[in-house]
Amino acid sequence: MKCIIKKINFLNNIKKKLNNLNERNEWVKKQIESLPKGSSILDAGCGSQRYKYLCEELNYFSQDFGKYKKDEKKTIGIDSRGLKNFENYSYGDLDYVGDIWDIKENNEKFDAILCTEVLEHIPYPIETIKEFSRLLKKGGILILTAPSNCLRHMDPFFFSSGFSDRWYEKFLPLNKFEIEELVQVGDYYRWIATEIGRTAMTHSLVSKILLFPAFIYFFYKKKNKFSINTLAEGYHIRAKKL
Repeated sequence: MKCIIKKINFLNNIKKKLNNLNERNEWVKKQIESLPKGSSILDAGCGSQRYKYLCEELNYFSQDFGKYKKDEKKTIGIDSRGLKNFENYSYGDLDYVGDIWDIKENNEKFDAILCTEVLEHIPYPIETIKEFSRLLKKGGILILTAPSNCLRHMDPFFFSSGFSDRWYEKFLPLNKFEIEELVQVGDYYRWIATEIGRTAMTHSLVSKILLFPAFIYFFYKKKNKFSINTLAEGYHIRAKKL
């Protein structure tokens, strides 16, 4: 029995380390909790409003276009909810319905904007950053996460596999933002381990046996400056409106 429990704990630990959702949830929670009570926050591209529960002491507003229902092109692997692709996606109640780069609201309305894992689904990401700048008050905070390297998901609204750190360093300052924090998620080795694991889990027993040594090698390989510079899974950014 102890052997089984130990094996389960080992597998759960691997899943936790490879799922960057856990890392993102912790970071977003920290950023939201740092905002003063009563601050107005726009959850832009909110989808199912994953983080609304963290905003009980804030004045919360939600925005999305509300048109996504299910993946049109199916993909290999399992999504963050443990389901095979996305099916029958549901939104929370929306205060603003429409394009994220053209939100019908006055200038300098919000103290903070939260936008998580949305930019890759937008055909006009630069215009979206510009819109966030318009909507934020001076000194307002942008809490932003997006992939740098990801597989197709939420098709047909999938326009980019991600953005590099250089993209944020270029376009945030151009739109009156000062980057206060830019955190890289993952590196080349973790990405390789994740994709080997995805392949093993979604293919035959033979593939699991053959790929296991390579998975263990990359899973335990320590990151270095070269693996960090080579590839990121995503970035977490906190920026202030100047």
